[in-house]
Amino acid sequence: MPHPHTARSALLRLKFNLVLIAIFVISLVGAGVYYYRFLEQSAFDEVHYDSQVMMETALAIRAYTTDHIKPHLDPLNADQFLPQTVPAFAAVETLRRLSNRYPGYEYREAALDATNPRDRANAWEADLIEQLAAAHKKSPRDAVELSGVHGSGIARTLYVARPITLTDPSCLSCHGNPALAPESMVKVYGKEGGYGWKLGQTIGMQIVQVPMLYPLEKARTTFNSFMVSLVVIFGLMFLGLNLALSTMVIEPMARLNRRLEELATTDFLTDLVNRRRFFERLASEMAEARVHNTSLSVVMFDLDFFKRINDTFGHDSGDHVLKHTAVRVRELLRSSDCAARFGGEEFMILLRETPIDAAMAVAEALRAKIADVPFEVVGTVSASFGVATWNHHENAHALINRADRALYQAKNRGRNTVVRATDTPVRRVLVSEDGGGI
Repeated sequence: MPHPHTARSALLRLKFNLVLIAIFVISLVGAGVYYYRFLEQSAFDEVHYDSQVMMETALAIRAYTTDHIKPHLDPLNADQFLPQTVPAFAAVETLRRLSNRYPGYEYREAALDATNPRDRANAWEADLIEQLAAAHKKSPRDAVELSGVHGSGIARTLYVARPITLTDPSCLSCHGNPALAPESMVKVYGKEGGYGWKLGQTIGMQIVQVPMLYPLEKARTTFNSFMVSLVVIFGLMFLGLNLALSTMVIEPMARLNRRLEELATTDFLTDLVNRRRFFERLASEMAEARVHNTSLSVVMFDLDFFKRINDTFGHDSGDHVLKHTAVRVRELLRSSDCAARFGGEEFMILLRETPIDAAMAVAEALRAKIADVPFEVVGTVSASFGVATWNHHENAHALINRADRALYQAKNRGRNTVVRATDTPVRRVLVSEDGGGI
């Protein structure tokens, strides 16, 4: 059966740890949600930045082609159309090589009515072009851009789309009236698409797609490392706080409580347990004996003529006799037994798993140990004993009363003797020191 103070310490530690765990769980969930959203947003920002860089790269290629390639190759278009002179073609082909090396990074210029069949918009792209055209028509002076997420799983990408609006009149020489278009271009692409364009018309879009798999996977890896670190840090804090709680709070409190309990349950003079503690121990032992069907005996004894000792030699000598009587009692008992100062010169012994004959032998040995060895100053002192064994039916007070009656029978028989208790009530008669009955 755990000690009450041990149980209280365990309960205090349990409550402390439950509070710590609750704080940790709340903090972990809060930090996890916040950090995951932060990392996810950072991943989106990174992907969006990459898409902007890719878009600006395409624009730079287009501008370079227009300024430095097209003027030199245009004279050759009269005999044979060279698509390399088209800025859109140059940008798409250059970034296609980048896409071959880094799969998922794609740049495309899609048109609703494209000259080159490969540039014709699919249904999803056509819908984006219509949205861009509507936005540009609503705010023609503002830069228009659409961005979002397309696809799912490992094919999930972030796209950025910008409108291609016809603003250069020179473009109409190729894409206006097909009859006026260069014969070399018509010979390559035919007259089915890419004509009839008008100034100010949104004829297509530039779209960049950047894969989200790598940034999101990186974010998840970082998040997992962060959460593992939090768990490890909390584990170390948990151990440290528990160690601090044990060494700075629980153990000092337990020592203090044990000391207070000792003061409350121990007789200060003899260092034996007091009456209250003895009854607590007796109740516990009776419950255990009932469960295991074992013997349980009590020995009650009283120092003979103790008042005469106090009157003759003084109370200090009387206290000396009480202290050394307790010492002699402890020398005979097992660690599992319990001895108490019941009051004044009266003592009580609880013997676990001890039948009546063995209890009588213990009492006789103690009687001899007290009577045969003189005490300092006082000399020879004797004691009278009553011994009772629990019958598994009576309560604690009934058991004590039987031992008490046996003790007073020993007094009546001349003292310095051991009497076995009976189940038959006996009228208490105390013999006075002059031999008369009281």
